[in-house]
Order: sequence, then structure tokens, then C-alpha cells
Amino acid sequence: MIESIGLHITLKEDEVSCLIEDKFMRRQIIAMDTKTNLTQEWLDKYESIKDKLQCKVDLDEYFTKSKVANMDVAILDLGQAHFPTGQIIACDPFVELEDCEPFIQTIAPGTYSVQLCVVPHQKYGNRYACAKLKISDAKAVRYEMAMTGKENLNEEIGEDEYFGFGVDAGMGCFADVAAQKAFKKVWESMLEEDPDIDPYNDLFDDLLCENAKLHPDYQLSHGEWLNYTVPNSETSIVMFTSGWGDGYYPVYFAYDAQGNVCAVYILFIDIAQEYND
Repeated sequence: MIESIGLHITLKEDEVSCLIEDKFMRRQIIAMDTKTNLTQEWLDKYESIKDKLQCKVDLDEYFTKSKVANMDVAILDLGQAHFPTGQIIACDPFVELEDCEPFIQTIAPGTYSVQLCVVPHQKYGNRYACAKLKISDAKAVRYEMAMTGKENLNEEIGEDEYFGFGVDAGMGCFADVAAQKAFKKVWESMLEEDPDIDPYNDLFDDLLCENAKLHPDYQLSHGEWLNYTVPNSETSIVMFTSGWGDGYYPVYFAYDAQGNVCAVYILFIDIAQEYND
């Protein structure tokens, strides 16, 4: 559906070390160790290293300025989504939606808007650099990396390393765990009728195309974002293409001066670094 980035994976025991390389990206990533449990030991370790995991990019600027690092940017409003529990997941919706773990950080239950920062470019097209779940209008003063509690914290974390979620189908999403649970029921019902279906070709493909006709700005005709209301629920899964395509992407909870979560971000493209290399 969209052009993928080369992903080179080397397996070593329980750790997966991924190196994503193209002319814009030089990122070394530590992936999750799914055998790690959320224990007091893990929490203590996380507290000791979390300052190293803070985002070095002012993500608020992606949504408040018309230019970022001399690149024009535009804001795309995807509508609102309901988060009845405040427990958030972010994943590739065509690959991990049913099994994705929620973050240990939470937001207040409520209904919030979702926005995308778009980098229009004559050569590279319209790329979604960042997705934002807007909780309040407050200014972010700190960005904390989203964690599920299953990350392997035993290895030394380098300067350009981060935790994130994997993308294999070129998409990312925001959703509440209630939406995840509701979708599981819908999908299980569909599988009972036809066990050979897959989420993209047999559900989301037509919906993405239809949404692109209704909202053609900054997306191609096959559709690059969708605010999907899960049937028989009041919840949504808001999905969108992931920057340059497949890869590994970090999520950040933004906190205001009072220590309250004011936004949640998925960073797909470091504009200053990746458009100027």
C-alpha cells in the first residue's frame, strides 16, 4: 500500500535489535522482551533510566507552527475518539490490534481529538510525521516515553535508542483497550463466517477508500487514515499511515507544568533530522 523501509533484524536470545536504514533514517532500536513482567524491580529500573528516554524533539511545535526545521507542515484533523477506560494502545492495526498491550501510563477517561502533522513534499509526497491524541490545550513541558512494562531494561540504552511498536503493514493507530476488546468480538464473529479473511483486504480496505473520497486532503485515493467506529460500541480505532512506512516507532506521553497528561504522540518522522540529512 505504501513504500516500506528496509528493516534488518538480528536475533540474539530474548532481545531483538533492529536497525532501520534508508537515506533519512539511522536509528538503532531495542525491541520488547515479551518475557519481562511488570514487577517492582522493573518499575525501579524504569525510574532510574526514564530521563534517558525523554523525547529530544519538541513535538508540540509539530502542531503549533507552520514550519518545522524549515519544512512546511500542515495539521490534519481526524475527528474524535472515545477512551472510556483511559488505557491506551498504539500499534499496527492490521498486525497487532488484538494482542497489543496497553501502556502503563494512562489518561483520564473521555473523548479526545486526534490530529496528524503532515509534511507536504513535491518529491516524497504527503508524509504523516506525527500523530497526536490531544487531551488538553496546555503546553507540554516534558515528554515521557510510553511503556507497556514488557520492555527489556537490562541492556544499556544508547543515545539514539528507544522503545516503540513495530509496523509491518504501514499503519499505526490510537485506541482504548475497550475498543480493542470490542473489535475482538467483531473480528471473531467475522472469522466464524470466513476463517480465511484478513483485516485489511476484508474490512478496512473499502473503508479507507471511502474515507479518502470523503476527506481527500493529504491522502491518496486508496486511503491513508480512518476513524473507525467499532460496531456495537461507542469506541473508535483511529488509524493512519506511518511516516516512511514499516519500521519501529516511539510513543510519548506529554505532561504540562502541573504534571497532567496534555497529549499523547506517535513520532514517525524527526523532521529536522530526516529531511535535512
